Amino acid sequence: MRIGDPDFDLAVDHTVSFLRQRARTARDEADARITYRQLSDHLAEHGLDVPYHGGPMPHILEHASRREEAENRGMISALVVKKDQGGRLGEPYPGFHRLARQAPFNRPRGDDLGMWLQEVRHVIDANRDAGDEPQHGRLVTLENLGAWMFTCNPGSFDFATFLDWGGSTIDSWSVKPTYRTSEVLAAGQRALLWVFGNDNDDPTPGVWGDGVILGPAYHDDSPDESGLWIDEKRSSPSPYGVPVDIRLLSRPITRKTLKADPRLARMEVLRQPQMANPLFVTADELAALEEYLPPPRDVTVTASGAGFGSPANRAAVEQAAMDAVRSHYEDGGWTADDVSAQCLGWDLTCTSPTGTVHLVEVKGVSGAKPTILLTSNEARAAKQEPDWRLAVVTTALSTPTLRIVDGPTAMGASRPFLHQVDLSKAD
Repeated sequence: MRIGDPDFDLAVDHTVSFLRQRARTARDEADARITYRQLSDHLAEHGLDVPYHGGPMPHILEHASRREEAENRGMISALVVKKDQGGRLGEPYPGFHRLARQAPFNRPRGDDLGMWLQEVRHVIDANRDAGDEPQHGRLVTLENLGAWMFTCNPGSFDFATFLDWGGSTIDSWSVKPTYRTSEVLAAGQRALLWVFGNDNDDPTPGVWGDGVILGPAYHDDSPDESGLWIDEKRSSPSPYGVPVDIRLLSRPITRKTLKADPRLARMEVLRQPQMANPLFVTADELAALEEYLPPPRDVTVTASGAGFGSPANRAAVEQAAMDAVRSHYEDGGWTADDVSAQCLGWDLTCTSPTGTVHLVEVKGVSGAKPTILLTSNEARAAKQEPDWRLAVVTTALSTPTLRIVDGPTAMGASRPFLHQVDLSKAD
């Protein structure tokens, strides 16, 4: 990672946002400070590999401070400190005082420790007085709201696999309960989906979806069963969610494109990427975004939500996969009986002219990546039935490509996403 690289700029963005939030919510000067390791861990959560010692870290902190000084927020790098041998938070990194005496900071030499503590207080006060969410008053109102931006971190939610499985519509998204969700958010408002990452990542970071809010935020304690939450710290989404109808775009509006547009470079998602959902887009920013977005769809919002979504697409993929597997076996002279309704742990019982039997579980995806989920019943059959087979059909809706493996191969390539714990059975 070098100065000027997209990853470096993104690391500076995340550092500024993280430290601003730290300063804004700190009880006192000591509470505002963090260690290099804590900052490194935070950047790692956003897919950025920045060692806490050496490397680009000092340069990231310098650029972060120069950016904040330009907005009269102070040398924000003062919040990042060393850790003493006893585990206590120590003084700032060695280059802090050297940087403080250079332009544009030009801090007085004085007593180094006193100057540093004064700088910490300045950063805290500046962020509390001029933070993006003021202590008094509300940043988001019905008058300045253009759209809600729901953010997705691929390090927590496997967005790439969601695309490979043919995902095309988002029907709900997790949020943090705040005045935004309880007092401002309402059905009929615009909803956008943002995917984080580095500029060269796949999926490309930027705006990936456009749609509408379908109703108020809700609380739901039921476990997530999508299998797409891959971060152990976030094995399921927040229990608070918002019903939405967000259709994915045929191609994203990249973060790089939006950041280069001066009308959009100050969007909250670019300035404060660490903020909890939902983020907001001003009315002026949405007007500028419309030049990049396809024309909005006409959606009738009712109490039960919109009348369309991803289930129809999933059903089409599943049917195409079944047809492809059935044709494969029948072309070889086998019979193929559909037993999917019996919940046996497989979909087709296929018998060859010589009497060989395959118990075939069929999975289909619209993308090219052969990644699927098995239910506990299907996994049981894979382990217990020697004749069990897994048939995965990729690009099912265009050019179906079939791959068939036996149970041991399928289970050897699997990994658990969720572990259900029922304490009523532990007594």
